[in-house]
Amino acid sequence: MTQNIALIKNPSSRLNRVDNRDFTEFADQWLGKKFVISSSIDSMMATIKHFAEMGINCIIIDGGDGTISLIMTAIYRYYPKNKIPTLVILPSGNTNLIAKDIGFGIRGVDALKRIKELAERQRLFYSVQHRYALKIEWSDGSRLPVLGMFQGTAAFTRAIQIAHSPTILKNFSHDAAVVITIVTSLLKLIFFKTRDLWLKGSECSFCIDGKESNQKDCFIFLATTLQNLSHGIWPFFSQYADKDTFHYLDVKAYPPRLLSACFALMRGKTPAWLIQNKYYLSGTAQKIALTIKEDIILDGERFDTGLNHCVYLSTGPKFSFVRL
Repeated sequence: MTQNIALIKNPSSRLNRVDNRDFTEFADQWLGKKFVISSSIDSMMATIKHFAEMGINCIIIDGGDGTISLIMTAIYRYYPKNKIPTLVILPSGNTNLIAKDIGFGIRGVDALKRIKELAERQRLFYSVQHRYALKIEWSDGSRLPVLGMFQGTAAFTRAIQIAHSPTILKNFSHDAAVVITIVTSLLKLIFFKTRDLWLKGSECSFCIDGKESNQKDCFIFLATTLQNLSHGIWPFFSQYADKDTFHYLDVKAYPPRLLSACFALMRGKTPAWLIQNKYYLSGTAQKIALTIKEDIILDGERFDTGLNHCVYLSTGPKFSFVRL
């Protein structure tokens, strides 16, 4: 397949805030007008629409998970379903879960030189990973659907607030920020003043593949179409999902043995007592209706749940990612 390659760079992504003149000069020389620097939602949407009109079939994304999510959403809106472009991720964001899962770890001008070399040898598409997007739709139609790969709410939303605080973002790398966020969140569960506030969870209800839940409060809810997370963490009980399903974890309010559960799941372990405990529910699903007033987080970006506080989660289209 002949590669028609374009590059979109988000200058607001964490690792792109330092000027890299070599990268810009190389990209300009190689791709010309198909190299776009953009950080606003409207600009990125317009750029992807233009790429679709140009017949671009390979998009290099220089940014983090939030940028990838936005671009996948734009592709979903503007590209024909049978012509979804192959993506190449240069991990430059505050969170880079997607890049780590699909196995592309290099960035900067070295990455561009490698991509150009492979393209010239017609070998760029020889090694790819395939992942389905996680699609979120608003039941009240208040906004168009968005795509991503990792979603969370309740305690996860509050933990992200900690991770995105200016002090942590300014002074720590992403990996260090993850550790600090986990430690800080666990401390919230130990100290009396914050323990009850976190453990009582958020009022919510679920409908998983058409089956209603009688649950009233949720400590944390997670969903993903990824197959691996950073540092060996895997909070889901199932390792693999079918092509039309995604992983989910629902932990009810005031869950017993929470610290033991966190310690096990952070090491990718799922002990028998955890699987059998009714406060911890995990599996794969085709569609989940989630009703919650708390904002949800998708790939690091925050969204409200609309006027009636209900969103639908399902799998979106399959994307191909170049792996180096």
